[in-house]
Amino acid sequence: MTGARRTALVVLLAAGVLLGWAGPARAHAGGLVATDARSRVVAISPSVAGLSIVTIESGAKLRLVNQGRLPVSIPGVTAPVQPGTTRTWAEPAATPAGRHADGDWSLTLDIGGSPVVVRGVFDRVTPPPFAPWWAGVLGLAVAVPLGCRRVRRGDLVLAGVGLLAMAASVTHVIGSSLAVTSAPFLGTFVDAAGVNLLAWPLIAGGVVAVGRGRPAGLLAVCAGAALTAVFVLPDVTSFHRSVLPFAGPATLERLLVVFALGGGAGTAIAGATVLRALAARPEAT
Repeated sequence: MTGARRTALVVLLAAGVLLGWAGPARAHAGGLVATDARSRVVAISPSVAGLSIVTIESGAKLRLVNQGRLPVSIPGVTAPVQPGTTRTWAEPAATPAGRHADGDWSLTLDIGGSPVVVRGVFDRVTPPPFAPWWAGVLGLAVAVPLGCRRVRRGDLVLAGVGLLAMAASVTHVIGSSLAVTSAPFLGTFVDAAGVNLLAWPLIAGGVVAVGRGRPAGLLAVCAGAALTAVFVLPDVTSFHRSVLPFAGPATLERLLVVFALGGGAGTAIAGATVLRALAARPEAT
């Protein structure tokens, strides 16, 4: 077995292990999900001096700031919020995903033995047409393998598309992590990236190897692109929902998913042809 073929075998085995380890990919950073509504606080009754409550992360959580003189007790939250402190928590009643955004919502707090009612509403947002985004994914997944057969340097095309899928995936994870305001960015990013922390270097290293004329480098690109596509697959909910957990325009998020999924899948599919061509070579170095 030649050095290139041994490298190819290692790459393919590593890809298989990583795919199995990845398991069910997480939908978004911080456990946030796409919905069709935004939640917001509209009133606190009676008004309490120094008390403020707002929704964050499109209503996935509430943030209470207590600048008053008395502790604030929250149903379901063990420790009261002491004066001069802030508390962030997930409140099912105010979460669009938990209530399907039907009607208003309310939450009763206890301040010094007196009830204080927090009232909120769900602002519904019309979902976008999903067909164009799915068409983009399928178009890329089909166009990449077909295009590679019609050009002389199909390896460079695949390397370029794999790099595009990686860039889209990186940007997608960064935007999703920035949408989580209740946790430090670095930890959220690492947790959200998951297996991509191995897939991205695999693609980048493979692109460098392709540039140096090493056939096994293209297999690395294809394996990394396949992992990228598998990992971003749960995020196709962005095609069907209007409020996305992404720190940027919703259109940009959908485009990133199209490029990461369609480009990654197309590169992986074309990689099968590349593997056969590599195996057919009598001698590779």
